[in-house]
Amino acid sequence: MSTHHSDPWRWRELVARELRLAPAVHEVPVREAAGRVLASAVRSPEDVPAVAVSAMDGFAVRRADLLAPAPTRLPVAMDLPARLGAVGALAPGSAARIMTGAPVPAGADLIVEVEATDADPRGAAPAEVVLAPRALPEPLRHVRGPGEEIARGAVLAQAGDRVGAGLIGLACTLGIPGLPVHGAVRVGVVVTGDELVGEPAAAGADHAAGTADEAPGAVRESNGAMLAAALEADGCTVRILRSGDEPAQLEAVLDEAADGADLVLTTGGIGHGAYDVVKELLGPHGRDTSRFSHLALRPGGPQGLGVLRGGVPVVHLPGTPVGALVGLHLFVRPLLPGADAAPRGMLLEDPHGRIARSRARDGLVVEPGRTVHGPDGSTRAVLQDGRRLAPYGRADLLVLGGAGAQTAQADTALVVPL
Repeated sequence: MSTHHSDPWRWRELVARELRLAPAVHEVPVREAAGRVLASAVRSPEDVPAVAVSAMDGFAVRRADLLAPAPTRLPVAMDLPARLGAVGALAPGSAARIMTGAPVPAGADLIVEVEATDADPRGAAPAEVVLAPRALPEPLRHVRGPGEEIARGAVLAQAGDRVGAGLIGLACTLGIPGLPVHGAVRVGVVVTGDELVGEPAAAGADHAAGTADEAPGAVRESNGAMLAAALEADGCTVRILRSGDEPAQLEAVLDEAADGADLVLTTGGIGHGAYDVVKELLGPHGRDTSRFSHLALRPGGPQGLGVLRGGVPVVHLPGTPVGALVGLHLFVRPLLPGADAAPRGMLLEDPHGRIARSRARDGLVVEPGRTVHGPDGSTRAVLQDGRRLAPYGRADLLVLGGAGAQTAQADTALVVPL
């Protein structure tokens, strides 16, 4: 299969539509779920509060017993702190001293706040109380009804949300013992190229092509470690493998990478040359299980996607380190549960006008940027100087230029966090 999608945004949509990851789902204890990504929505199993409770310190009364705006004197029949235990009914013509959070006795239909009475807010409950609200309160004033805070079945968090302290607190409040979270996405990274030297960047990685010894034409391999670092920051587990430029070797390495993986990435071998082994093996003149395109994207134009044996999805990235990094953040990270991969607008500091000039070009032009915080609390993206991979040593943003990343204001740009 061979296709051409020059628009990077359309390619991003295609990757998201055709490659669906299915990492394992685990039910983990609430205290162990912090930072994990929910695999399904979490709903409340009960109403909060479960019964009507007081929203104020004051006196529970029957509205029909009040003479407001004239003062009303009533005997105090009960004293209700916020504690465990059943609460009896309130007799007509009486009041119950009640604390915030205590169940409202049957028969009472509003709370008169203690400030509108002659009672001392501290000490023992009085034998009687004078209630003097300025006007007759509305029914259920200062009464929190069942489910008013959280209704049974209400969605507390959606699939794809990252578990934070607030959700953990809610789960404990509601007696939810565990949360359904995604397991780590298992990624195999296959780096191709006879010219690459150096030890594989992950323990247990094999198929090393060459050694760390310098030789004419040798290139130290960096894509594996770089992509693994980015993927592991999103909670993935990564295995790095290496292949040379022989189709038979690559075929064996890909089969090994797909074994037990949720996703495989390849780097290199997808250009238009005579030794582009990935395209040769998986393109229209080989297995025809992957499609390739040259996008209107600089850097990172060559891209591909497909499916390996066993149905494991594969994304093909360029061999240049910057192209591979750009492709990972634009096309791979949106597939990962909970990844913060959506472009957003940010103020731009571009003294040399690189982004402004790039907007005359089709597609996307990607520049390295760094977030800077101003004294007024604002944040802006500052372009980093340098060529190829060098400026990415300090970059924490991809700054998107080109006609495909127009923004409403000239001093803003779309950015993707690294």
